[in-house]
Amino acid sequence: MRTMRHRSSRSRGFSLIELMLALALGLVITAGIVQLFVGNNQTYRVLQGQSRLQEGARYALDFISESARAAGYFGCDPDEDKRWHTLNAGANWANLFEIDIRQPVAGFEYTGGGGSDVNSWTPSAVILPRSGASTTTPIPANGIDMSTVAPETDILALRRVDIPGERIAAIVQPTTTPIALIDDGEHNFAEDDFAVIGNCEQATVFRITGVGNAFGNVTLDWDDGVGAGIALYQNATGATLSADGIPFGSATDPQGSAVSRITTDIYYIADGTGTNNFGQTPLSLWRKSGLAAPVELVEGVRDLQVWYGVDTTPANDNDTPNTYVTADAINATDVIRAIRVQIEASTVDVVTDNENDEPSTRTFSQTISLRNMG
Repeated sequence: MRTMRHRSSRSRGFSLIELMLALALGLVITAGIVQLFVGNNQTYRVLQGQSRLQEGARYALDFISESARAAGYFGCDPDEDKRWHTLNAGANWANLFEIDIRQPVAGFEYTGGGGSDVNSWTPSAVILPRSGASTTTPIPANGIDMSTVAPETDILALRRVDIPGERIAAIVQPTTTPIALIDDGEHNFAEDDFAVIGNCEQATVFRITGVGNAFGNVTLDWDDGVGAGIALYQNATGATLSADGIPFGSATDPQGSAVSRITTDIYYIADGTGTNNFGQTPLSLWRKSGLAAPVELVEGVRDLQVWYGVDTTPANDNDTPNTYVTADAINATDVIRAIRVQIEASTVDVVTDNENDEPSTRTFSQTISLRNMG
């Protein structure tokens, strides 16, 4: 009987053609994976940049809106001819830009030819609190460095008194110092602040030269010739809190008057303090608030443009704007009822692979009603 054997097949390797096909297929697959990764990474950068752009725009508009809605707040608002100050500037409020509570809104339209000279804005930015300019601010070291302000952009100033005010604890005669306030444990007054004492009949701006406590009350000194900075912003010798000689409060009801701190917020566009992924320095939204030094608020805001909704017939019963104009077109008799703010925000970083590209930008706008403008 013949035994049958199964011949085992011998193992064979890949042929050269098969190896080359496998390598080519592997390269195609690898290239596809790399391309997918690069595309996803590019998409991620774009989405992240757009998210940062929108977030920056929202924050910028929120900051400006908050200041604008409070602009002009004066508590129980006395007539304009019953608003005074105790400072050395005398009757010239125009020299007291940071505390000129008669003008809740001040705008500066860029009308120059590309530089950042103070006269490139209309009205001239010479009245702004500028660093090194001792005639424009109580503390020149905390002024705005105009050389960093971006050409072609507007500047916006909004003034208010802080809410809430602190009620007086006793009748305040026109020459009373210190002024005693009811201590609620939450006051934020500090030496060199500017404050206003007022009621429905009269209001006076004064400089705080000392903050203390006596018999459970907060006390505010307003001595003459004292305080940091220039003499223009110091209390004048012989100054009075009431040009009419009328006290604040009464012996039976001293709490009818209150003291509040004055704050002026100035918004502008200037060079930021950081760099992006290509080493470029982005522009930012800055704010100078009160006597403090300017602060960079939002990185990547490249432009600020403001239009003012003016009421050209304020004597009638319609308190709505007739038209929107730029700051250089506002007339002395116009009443500003609203502002329209337009900003251009950027992704900060360049979201493409081309080093010659710029960050992506979008424009956002918002109209804000000024509810305290009469």
